[in-house]
Amino acid sequence: MAVRIGELLLKEKLITPEQLQQALNQQKANGGKLGYNLIKMGFVKDEQITALLSKQYGVPAISLAQFKIDPTIVKLVPTETARKYQMIPLSRSGSTLTIAMTDPTNVFAMDDIKFMTGYTVEPVVASEVAITDAIEKYYPSGKPGGAAPGKGGRPGGGPATGSTLEMASRGLEELQASLGGGSDDVEVLEEMQEIRRAPATFTSSRTRKNCASATASTASSTTSWRRR
Repeated sequence: MAVRIGELLLKEKLITPEQLQQALNQQKANGGKLGYNLIKMGFVKDEQITALLSKQYGVPAISLAQFKIDPTIVKLVPTETARKYQMIPLSRSGSTLTIAMTDPTNVFAMDDIKFMTGYTVEPVVASEVAITDAIEKYYPSGKPGGAAPGKGGRPGGGPATGSTLEMASRGLEELQASLGGGSDDVEVLEEMQEIRRAPATFTSSRTRKNCASATASTASSTTSWRRR
């Protein structure tokens, strides 16, 4: 469970009640988290909040401003996940991924990252301001990166309607040429061409039905021509 940073700072006498109220007013007016506003207003230092959080949570603290993160490590966690959980990956050793978090007791975040990366997650604590600055620094433009191709993006994942109709149309054109261009065949060919030019909103079953109907009509016309 996330701690109330204002109460902790008051308890440790790092800020006064008046400073806390001013930061709360600033937060209400301009948004942002309380710790961020306290630091920006100069009431407390980032290192003080980090040390306090480390003491409260019982996990190591880290100064992200002095830590250089390998870009290949950053890529293990998408931007949207880093922002959602207020965390950033730091390093990997064997099967363990070390991450900096504002709330290292967030087991849901750690489970999600473990499932996503396949690594055991080891948290350290950093201040909210430090993690926000790190996300802005290491993720391009601070925007979510491109998502990995989904199931729908697989090559060949969509219906092959266009290819099927083109093959059927070419076959009909060849058949028309061999038959001498009878009027019935021309009508069937024109019908198939209309189907091919139609928007790709036909379902695969409808396309197969149209192709089958047109092929049967052509076969009937061919038989009639041959009998003549």
